[in-house]
Amino acid sequence: MPSIGKDLATIRKHLGMSIEDIQHATKIPLDTLKSIEDNSIFESKEEIQTYIRSFVRTYGRKLKLDDELVVEALDRQEVGGYSHQLLQGYPELAPKESRPEKTPPQKLEEEPEDVKSAEPVSQESEEPDQPESEENTPEKAAAAPKKEAEPGQAPNVHNVNWADMGKKFSKPKNGAPVQLIGIGVIAIFIIAIVYFVFISDDTESGQTAQMETPPVPEETIRGGESSGIPLDLSDEPEQSTEPTTPAELDDTLYITIYAANDRLDPIRVWSDLKPRIDPYWIEQGLALNFEFQDTLRFRGQYSRMLVFMNGHRIDNFREQYFNAGENSVELTRSIFEDDPKWATPIPFELPPNVDEPDSVANRPSF
Repeated sequence: MPSIGKDLATIRKHLGMSIEDIQHATKIPLDTLKSIEDNSIFESKEEIQTYIRSFVRTYGRKLKLDDELVVEALDRQEVGGYSHQLLQGYPELAPKESRPEKTPPQKLEEEPEDVKSAEPVSQESEEPDQPESEENTPEKAAAAPKKEAEPGQAPNVHNVNWADMGKKFSKPKNGAPVQLIGIGVIAIFIIAIVYFVFISDDTESGQTAQMETPPVPEETIRGGESSGIPLDLSDEPEQSTEPTTPAELDDTLYITIYAANDRLDPIRVWSDLKPRIDPYWIEQGLALNFEFQDTLRFRGQYSRMLVFMNGHRIDNFREQYFNAGENSVELTRSIFEDDPKWATPIPFELPPNVDEPDSVANRPSF
């Protein structure tokens, strides 16, 4: 039965790498790597699916496999439809039964011998030869004048004037399509003239209205005396002075911890919504959301992580918010209430030369 673990082991051996080489490069425990290769990790109910996918993707990167191909293989593994997708780049490693078979070219059906031997029967052989007399030749028939039927004589083949009959039945050609096209062209020409005349009249009337508009005095005059109040002649609309309501923080807040520089092995997190210290192993390239209402504390390899609030990066979090009594970085709601920007979600503010997270998920519950 096809499995991701067996195919990873096949590619690893093909590349001349040992399982200890993979363990040294990825820092994944050796027992975990062996459970991946014998496919038992996918059957274990104790392992968290997020961690399984992270381990397999990290393994695939060290084998130079395309990450999208590994994700597709994991999706098929979950639904029981995996079929050696990881071996697409190594067709020589795929089992023979999964390789596409080459179908031999089909031979054209040979025609039966009866059809080949059949020869068209000449019409000349069916009709007896009739010698043409000089009177029956086509030239003589065309040159001979047609005899018209005498009055009182019944018309027959020889005395009917076929040319005159053709003229009687032919219909005179109708020139209606040409006339309709000409009428249509004239109508379009007239419409175009009327349109340009109408546009020119509107332009002239607009200019005339502008010229006849009397100048507006700069001051209002009452009884011959200046009131001293200048008129506002600007056409700009008055700007609204209504204050905009700043965005407010939700009741439940989320802090995102991103393993940007290396694997977090592990970090320990406490929050008022989950008041116990739990460890979390986060592979490089992954980010987890941690929820809280008023207080959240975490500690770990601070230099390897980036911390965000609604996508806004929290700079110098260790220097600003380290609680020596708890030996942890402590973030509280009051920190984010002073500035309304924290309540507006934005894309991650990443420093230069740092890629987007491969995936972002809520912390697993256990």
